[in-house]
Amino acid sequence: MPSKVYQADWLDQVSEGIDFRRRQNSALTDSIVTRAQHLKGSDKTLVLAMYRDGQSAAQIARLGNQDPRQVRRRIRRALTRLTDPVFIFVITHQSKWSNTRRKVAQSLFQAGCSIRQTADNLNLKMHQVRRHRAAILEQLNDPPSTNSPNRSWQYPPPPKVNQ
Repeated sequence: MPSKVYQADWLDQVSEGIDFRRRQNSALTDSIVTRAQHLKGSDKTLVLAMYRDGQSAAQIARLGNQDPRQVRRRIRRALTRLTDPVFIFVITHQSKWSNTRRKVAQSLFQAGCSIRQTADNLNLKMHQVRRHRAAILEQLNDPPSTNSPNRSWQYPPPPKVNQ
């Protein structure tokens, strides 16, 4: 059976000559390429092909014999993950976490897997994955203070009396 060859749709034919990536800020493009180094597998390849090598989604699709709309969708999902503050938080803080939490974070926030896929891949229960996810998001939203420990349970000091 011959392999299916996808043709570029009308949008690719119209916009082939217009490169919207050139209109983007070079600092944004550089940060996307830098963050893409932390992606896994084909998502990393797609993002780097588009933002580092300057190929369009239609060109990438032709090289891989894929539908251009599917390639665009995968790039869009990868970019959503790359620009998410949780992605950067996971990259910068994962060295401080337990091995299980690190693997859960990489699967959920870097690879973009669902909770069910993460649980199946790591042989964990979904409840455990949700607990690790909640702990990571709690750390992101409420970072620990570097001051002295919270002593709000103690009585306040007595007021000073002026003599």
